[in-house]
Amino acid sequence: MKYRNREETPMQISGTLKNIIDGIVTVEKNDINNENANMSSMTPAGQMMRFASEVSKMYALENLISPKFAEAHQKGEIHIHDLDYYPSKTTTCLQYDLADMFEHGFQTKHGYIREAKSISTYATLATIIFQTNQNEQHGGQAIPAFDFYMAKGVLKSFRRHFRYRILSFLSLDYVDETNKKVKAFINENIHTILPDDSVAGKISEHFNIEKAQIKRLLEIAYDDTRLETYQAMEGFLHNLNTMHSRGGNQVVFSSINYGTDFSEEGRMVIRELLKATEDGLGKRETPIFPIQIFKVKEGLSYSEEDYKFAMENIDKIDDMLNGKIKFKTPNFDLLLLACRTTSRRLFPNFLFLDTSFNSHERWDINDPMKYKYEVATMGCRTRVFENLNGEKSSLGRGNLSFTSINFPRIAIETRKKIENIISTMTFDSEQEKEDKKNEMLKKEFQSKVKEKTYLVAEQLLERYRFQQTALAKQFPFMRANNLWKGMGEVDQNSELYDALNTGSLSIGFVGGANAMYALFDAEHGSSEIAYNTLYETVEMMNEIAEELRKTHKLNYSILATPAESLAGRFLKIDRKEFGEIENVTDKDYYVNSFHIDVRNKVGVFEKIKKEAPFHKLTSGGHITYVELDGEARKNIGVILKIVKTMKDSGIGYGSINHPVDRCRTCGTETIIDDKCPVCGSHDISKIRRITGYLTGDLDCWNSAKKAEEKDRVKHGL
Repeated sequence: MKYRNREETPMQISGTLKNIIDGIVTVEKNDINNENANMSSMTPAGQMMRFASEVSKMYALENLISPKFAEAHQKGEIHIHDLDYYPSKTTTCLQYDLADMFEHGFQTKHGYIREAKSISTYATLATIIFQTNQNEQHGGQAIPAFDFYMAKGVLKSFRRHFRYRILSFLSLDYVDETNKKVKAFINENIHTILPDDSVAGKISEHFNIEKAQIKRLLEIAYDDTRLETYQAMEGFLHNLNTMHSRGGNQVVFSSINYGTDFSEEGRMVIRELLKATEDGLGKRETPIFPIQIFKVKEGLSYSEEDYKFAMENIDKIDDMLNGKIKFKTPNFDLLLLACRTTSRRLFPNFLFLDTSFNSHERWDINDPMKYKYEVATMGCRTRVFENLNGEKSSLGRGNLSFTSINFPRIAIETRKKIENIISTMTFDSEQEKEDKKNEMLKKEFQSKVKEKTYLVAEQLLERYRFQQTALAKQFPFMRANNLWKGMGEVDQNSELYDALNTGSLSIGFVGGANAMYALFDAEHGSSEIAYNTLYETVEMMNEIAEELRKTHKLNYSILATPAESLAGRFLKIDRKEFGEIENVTDKDYYVNSFHIDVRNKVGVFEKIKKEAPFHKLTSGGHITYVELDGEARKNIGVILKIVKTMKDSGIGYGSINHPVDRCRTCGTETIIDDKCPVCGSHDISKIRRITGYLTGDLDCWNSAKKAEEKDRVKHGL
């Protein structure tokens, strides 16, 4: 069935489209061209993508979306995300299960890729998978257990390096027959890059080489492997920051999760990745992608005993990181290294596996495949874990689509309505009047949010039914390699139907702080009634999502929307209709989801504790970040303390922001206002986090997010 937008005639639509395209053609510096900070929309390919995007949005609204949903979107009551991709029926994002692809190879458009044989190849293939699959979805791509998947590549490289050392030591030619025999023996007997004494003895006996010499060759092979792993991780970072996967010079929107593999191979992957991240790109630039997420887990990468020792001896951090000091938990040293890295490069972010909603009853520290039961997240914050239609896991699953509700608009309309009613009532005192008003404001606001939550749920279901009609062959890479689990079982000419039912349908919201200002003239970071109202509203939405899950047998969830262009779109629509309202529509942006107002001078730990309770209500995704002032790299202990506070407070996913400025002329890295303190250059790169990811140039941001970034206050300790 086709739907026509009732608000505009074909001629009006044509005129609107012309104005939009004129702005793209003339390369206007506007929010159409700066909708996504990860895209260079002014390049020829970027312009072409913008043309297609705007036409596709209009087509979807006019022909594919029911009038009541299209009208709500155009009025700014809701926002249907990635509307331009609606006609293509694609899904949003995906967490790859790479085990089979690395061990058995995978299918591409032009041929089959054989099993990876080294860590270098593993890293290269990971970038190819990222780049290829990006074109079959409209959102990001993620690897949920990067360390586990890469670990086997490290072992393969170690075996090869050791084999070459043996052949060289014995002055044997690298002829096929000799090489095969040595290879077979080494592969059969070496299962770790740190073989024990008995293994060294067995090798010594087999090759008739002194045991001491064998141990030395093993040490050399270890160093060879470590160097190769570093180079592989360095190449991985360089590739993901340079390989364009879509029009507009857009690099892959990529994320990797890691931190819980405590095998020596997995630890080497994490260690060398973090070191390569610290070292930066070719001129020491901060890598923007992949978004890195370190998993914090009690008994594995964290313990109170290790934390206390580290804080009391923080001046010895180099010894801790160099292995001279041993910790109770196997990966606590890597957590410290992650803290040092984030103090310099803003990554990794931190994912907390011990929160009640992130834990899994089947997780076992001794299970070599425990990563299957660990939550993973997209760097921007999208989370897929619980599953009504399969195993509870993040692997091989993603978000289907999400739509967000405009909280401030509902609050503005609520305030107007209730004040009109209150004006007709009589009260014995001002306090009675105020109490009654607040009670009515809260009740009416939540009633309207409830109404919109059901509306969005219905719209998401409509989109899902449309996505189900996609033919499997529209997603050849995902289907051929069963990346989205279940899709590989569908005939290429058949519709997807239930192959998609493991994905999530997320109901988002924007502007919680602004909505509370609109209702109570105070936001939830400084007002108890505002806090309780916002919290109970999101709690109500989560209860509705649970009801919808049972009714439709689909993975509905509530999402703390990562508003980028939407932060300004909603604001502009509301300001045009309602005028400027202090702390509501008088800025150029709405504050993201449940975040405390970016202008609120709340302390670091208070902000964490106030935002944490919202995380359990937003299973579709969430993030809490704090803004630090000064040179964070000089305060590793502060970073560690913040991570502990997030863990103890029930944060699901968090990050730490601080200024990361770099002079492009001389390479100086320090806090830079306008010009470089060393060479005087004004060519400064200012790395900032826009939602969950970073950007290296604020000129890429749209006006709303620029205004928000400018207003961000530093949170005191």
